[in-house]
Amino acid sequence: MKMSKMKKNRKKLFAILLQAALVSTAMTMPAYAAKTPGIGSDARIGDDATGPVLTGGNTEMEEETSPYTKEQLEDGTLEYGEIAWRIEGYNSTYLNLRSQLYSQTTSQSAGTALAAEASALMEDAMDLKSDDMDAETRELFEGYKAAARELRKQGAKLTNKELSGTYARTLRQTKNKLVKAVQNLLIQYEELLPQVETAKKNVEMCQVNADAAQKMQALGRASAQEVLTAQKALQQANSSAQQAENGALQLKQNILMLLGFDADAPVTFADVPVPDATRLAAMDLAADTQAAVSANYDLMSVRAAKAEGSSNRTVKKRNVAYTEDSVTITVQNLYAAVVSKKQAYDSATAGYQAAAQSYEAAKRQNALGMLSRANYLGLECSWLSSVASYKSAELEYTKAVENYEWAVKGLIVTN
Repeated sequence: MKMSKMKKNRKKLFAILLQAALVSTAMTMPAYAAKTPGIGSDARIGDDATGPVLTGGNTEMEEETSPYTKEQLEDGTLEYGEIAWRIEGYNSTYLNLRSQLYSQTTSQSAGTALAAEASALMEDAMDLKSDDMDAETRELFEGYKAAARELRKQGAKLTNKELSGTYARTLRQTKNKLVKAVQNLLIQYEELLPQVETAKKNVEMCQVNADAAQKMQALGRASAQEVLTAQKALQQANSSAQQAENGALQLKQNILMLLGFDADAPVTFADVPVPDATRLAAMDLAADTQAAVSANYDLMSVRAAKAEGSSNRTVKKRNVAYTEDSVTITVQNLYAAVVSKKQAYDSATAGYQAAAQSYEAAKRQNALGMLSRANYLGLECSWLSSVASYKSAELEYTKAVENYEWAVKGLIVTN
């Protein structure tokens, strides 16, 4: 072998060994979320709101396009349909996880390249091999083999196709759990708002009653105990109203922060849409139950669990069967809840319409001076209470539909 070729081979070997060492070092380094645009960054979402996501068993980051633009997601009004895209583009938990998985997925591509390099290196080693190798050539031959082994070792650590599927599921499940959590919080918030208004109106009514009691006492027509009772009722009403307001504020702040807004951001929440008839028509309990069993997150974990030995395999088989039965029963219960909540919503709608007619009559009477201030406030409180009951039935029905549809997609959360 010529000396120049020997030197060239040595340089190549050195470069390959250096490559293996660098990959090995990179594997021990943490993936920093700062590499992914996060909360507060203008680069979080592009003009068309696209972002990398892991899909299926692929090791590549694929693009999924949002139906909302960056301007729509940041216009100060949160639409119900925007929740998933705010999570994907702005939620810190999701972004940090995506950054980690993206780093690991990129490493898998590097691992594939290392494996190919190792094969090529072994071919070079075999080209050098001969029965009459001199010491220097043998040293180079052994170096090539050692480098090939190291590259294969590092590549094996990085190229695990099963992991890529796990990464995709982890990212998808994390996003779905966050979306469902925000949806539930938003439903709670919308359900609480009419209660806040009712509580405020009750304070107003109690204030009128307390003032009236004091006037009646001054005229000798009310006792001190009656005045004290009215004042206590006012204090309790104020306390209840304050608690309701604080609860609504806390819910709103939690929603905003989960969606990547500042806690005090001036964001308005659009009404949670009521499920339309097409969503109910699309429900097929038998087919949906099968889909839920196939997609269930917990069941995936149970099925994926390793079980060595006949005893452990028996236990695993029993656990799979138990979880399948549990998912089936849960989906059936969720479907029954949809039917029940729909009936309650229909009944509440009829009650709401009757209450609306009564309230319109009360407003006309009040305009004609036929009602006292206290009486009219009492009727207003009754009306607002009817509104709160109706809104609660509407949102509980919406939540029941959402819970069922999430279960079909694999996500069941026990409240």
